[in-house]
Amino acid sequence: MMPLPWHQATVQALRDLLATDRLPHALLLTGKAGWGEQVLANWLALHVLRADERVDAETLAHPDLRWIRPDGAMIKIDAIRELAEFAQGTPQSGARKVAVLVDAHTMNRNAANALLKTLEEPPPGTHLILVSSRPAQLLPTVRSRCQRITIHADASVARDWLAAQLDVPDVDLRLFEHGGAPVAIAEGCRSGEVPLAGLLEAALDGAETVALAQQLVEQNLAGATARWLRYLNALLAGEPRFERLERTSARALARFTDELVWVRAQLLTSNSVNERLMAERLLVLWRGLANS
Repeated sequence: MMPLPWHQATVQALRDLLATDRLPHALLLTGKAGWGEQVLANWLALHVLRADERVDAETLAHPDLRWIRPDGAMIKIDAIRELAEFAQGTPQSGARKVAVLVDAHTMNRNAANALLKTLEEPPPGTHLILVSSRPAQLLPTVRSRCQRITIHADASVARDWLAAQLDVPDVDLRLFEHGGAPVAIAEGCRSGEVPLAGLLEAALDGAETVALAQQLVEQNLAGATARWLRYLNALLAGEPRFERLERTSARALARFTDELVWVRAQLLTSNSVNERLMAERLLVLWRGLANS
């Protein structure tokens, strides 16, 4: 899992830091979602450990590596306690240890507070790599103890990379739905994701709600709500994306947008959401916009 073309400047900077023994003990890798922040973290963790940089670090059984991701919608304190115990240990196969926290912004307050001690008193040879596309949601005390490394988006390079990766006729539509994020588009294509536009058109045309809701859930409802919001923003800006909604009032579109934002927040912060019922409710309200 090698760095992506638009990562190259960042990769070189990280190589230089490591080569001169100046790599910080705590890093915050951030950037727009879908631009490969986890890919860069994967490369950096393996590079620090002098392991094979082509493998998937999350699946690698390495005594000096820990890969932590949310349990459902959040990273809980138990995972951070295990990380702290790992950090205090002596490296077993080299001079350094690495722990990667994916979606670090999902730490609940207890977990974030528990992480502070390790950030404040980092054991020698231990590097913590926090990965987040929403760093503002991290506690300020956590952010202040990490050196931020920002992944810069390069639309031209990303489009060339996508052209080499994909053979699909609707790249422009996918670019719109994913806000131009190339990794999100590529991962969606590989998992069988189809553009949301067709499903939303079908809902407006009266297609069966339960079946459409199931499709939304199968394609990752949280991700679908993000793509759906881009269509709402376009409609509110006066772009005629759906013929049946050309006469829908801005007030009705704004009300639905608020509902969509609320549902998305529930999906991202709770482990007890009934996704199918949420999807059905959104589709019913969406269809009702045609009469607003």
